[in-house]
Amino acid sequence: MANPLTVLLDPAAPSRDGAPEAYLLRDDARGWLVPLGLGLALAAVSFLGLAADPTRFYYSWLVGWVFCLSICIGCLFFVMIQHLTKARWSTTLRRIPELFAANFPLLAILGIPVLFGIHDLYHWSHADLYEIGGSHFDRILAGKAGYFFWPGEAGGTPAFWLLRVAAYFILWSYLGHRLLALSVRSDQAPDRAHTLAARRVSAWGLPLAAVATAFASYDLVMSLDPHWFSTIFPVYFWAGGWWAALATITLVALIWRRSGLLLEEITTEHLQDMAKFMFAFTVFWTYIAFSQYMLYWYGNLPEEIRWYQVRLGNGWQYLSVALLVAHFIIPFLLLLPRVTKRTLPVLAVATVWFLVMHWMDLAWLAFPTVPAPAGAEHAVIGAAQMLPAALQVAGETAVHAGAAPAARFAWTDLTLGAGLFLTMFGATMWRATRHAVTPMGDPYFRESLRFENV
Repeated sequence: MANPLTVLLDPAAPSRDGAPEAYLLRDDARGWLVPLGLGLALAAVSFLGLAADPTRFYYSWLVGWVFCLSICIGCLFFVMIQHLTKARWSTTLRRIPELFAANFPLLAILGIPVLFGIHDLYHWSHADLYEIGGSHFDRILAGKAGYFFWPGEAGGTPAFWLLRVAAYFILWSYLGHRLLALSVRSDQAPDRAHTLAARRVSAWGLPLAAVATAFASYDLVMSLDPHWFSTIFPVYFWAGGWWAALATITLVALIWRRSGLLLEEITTEHLQDMAKFMFAFTVFWTYIAFSQYMLYWYGNLPEEIRWYQVRLGNGWQYLSVALLVAHFIIPFLLLLPRVTKRTLPVLAVATVWFLVMHWMDLAWLAFPTVPAPAGAEHAVIGAAQMLPAALQVAGETAVHAGAAPAARFAWTDLTLGAGLFLTMFGATMWRATRHAVTPMGDPYFRESLRFENV
């Protein structure tokens, strides 16, 4: 009988036996045990912050968890896109995103604290907002209640929200498991049928995963401020996750190469193409971010621009400027020349930098919605003045979402950001010890070995 923990961490049957020694990670548990142990230790220590400031603890957990989730979503999309486009160049490094895309069952478990903290995180979950005639009645949220609580009563158990989140993870988990299993099966018994099957799975999986990712961005991140909405937000969320996934794939490839693994399979040519991808999506993320900002600035509607006004004052403006400089200008200038894309130490530093910037981006989205502490009346008044009178009369509790405290970072933000990522990374490296680290049985494998940039 299979070990449930093994099934959770690696749904694909082990395929290490029979693989060439050159394609196997060293039989050294430190490669996965150190990051996994350190990650779990940081997460455990972070629970000390739960007693001191529960709301901030749950926000820290949410940002760290969504950080890991967005990377794995990006890796899943990377695998499916390579299959659908019949890409040859990426075959030798495709096992890395396949391994990360199998993390969704683990991430589902790591998301349990978010459910415990739902009332601290999501203002829409408060029952008094839906009591007609009550002092906190919110007409706008009452109109959206069905999206969260159907088929139950508004303010009760958010059944529809929970059902959607469960559906997202079931879909992502199946796709990640299926694509890794087909790839590993091809290593054991090379057959073009496995590649064709992966392409068919990707054909229907990609659009469904796109819809799931869009709604997950609404449900997990955008609904932290339930009165604000943006139809371009899912693209913004996906672009950031894809960018971080490219950085993660490249970083792991560089780590393995440094240990003497896959020196001929993942060459400077492959890494240059990954750097091209990262450069392109540095620009794409910025384009989407600017498009969203520009449209709200042009429309100049109080209920919409409030979201940006909060992030352009009270200390958050420094983080906004930092993202412009460190998430766009520096990566753009760094990856623009060909030489930096082919200089591996520079590329290694860049990938770590990009991961930090992606976490900062998610922090910028989430932390300004932390409710202001008691006694911060000045912040509440400031937020209320951003709203039209009609919304204030309606009991518009966007004041709650807009009344962020002064910008600050808590120690749990850092320990949980690093802890959850290292936990996921360690689990992925353990999974990698059970299989060949490159899809050696793929029919495009030899073509990928000969890849060169034009």
